[in-house]
Amino acid sequence: MKHRNSRRSLIAFSLVVALVVALAALTARVSPARAGTIVQLDGVKTTLTTDPGTTRALLRNLILPLPVGPTGTQLCLFCGPTVTYSFPITGGAVDADTLAGQVEHSGGLRFFSLRTFRSLTLTGFTIEIGAHPDLTAEVNGDPQMRVAILDLDLSSAQIVKSLPYVTVANVGARLTAAAAAALNATLGTTLFQPGLKLGTATVYARVAT
Repeated sequence: MKHRNSRRSLIAFSLVVALVVALAALTARVSPARAGTIVQLDGVKTTLTTDPGTTRALLRNLILPLPVGPTGTQLCLFCGPTVTYSFPITGGAVDADTLAGQVEHSGGLRFFSLRTFRSLTLTGFTIEIGAHPDLTAEVNGDPQMRVAILDLDLSSAQIVKSLPYVTVANVGARLTAAAAAALNATLGTTLFQPGLKLGTATVYARVAT
C-alpha cells in the first residue's frame, strides 16, 4: 500500500514538473507587451485654480502671483477667494493609453512681493507624467535653470477621452522643496513650505491629427 502511495506521489510530482516546464516554455515564446501609441499634442490649455487658504495667506503677506502673458486669469472673490490661471498648451507627446509623457505650455507666473519689491518669474511650464508626476519651469527666463516646482497628485484624477480631446481633471498641485526655498530666498519670506497646496489643475489637451 505504501509502495502504491509513493508511486502515485511520484507520478503527481512528475506531472507538476512537466506542467511548470511547459508553462515556462510557453512564456518564453510570448513577446513582451508593446508600449501604447505615442500621440502628439497641439492645444489647448492647462488651468490651475489656487487653493483658497493659500490664496488668503499670499494676500496677507502681500505676495501677488501675477500672470505672465499669454496666461489668462479669472478671479472669484466668493470662492475663498481663488484665482484660476490658464496656460496655453503649445505641444508635447503622451502615451495614448497611460498618458505618460510631457505637456508643454507658454505663459507662467511672476511672484511679486509688495513688501520687498522682489520677484521670481516661472515660465515655460512642462508637465512630466510618469512614476512621479511633476511640473517643471524655467526660473527668471533662463532655459539653463529648469527646476521641478510642483508635485502633481493624480490619485483622484478624472480622465475623459473624447478624441481629439483628452481631459485630466482634479490634479493636486503642491510646492516642491526646491520651489519653496527659491521663493522664500528671493522674496524675503518664510511663507512657502514644501508640500504647500498651491491649487488644483485640469489639463485639457487636443491630440494632433
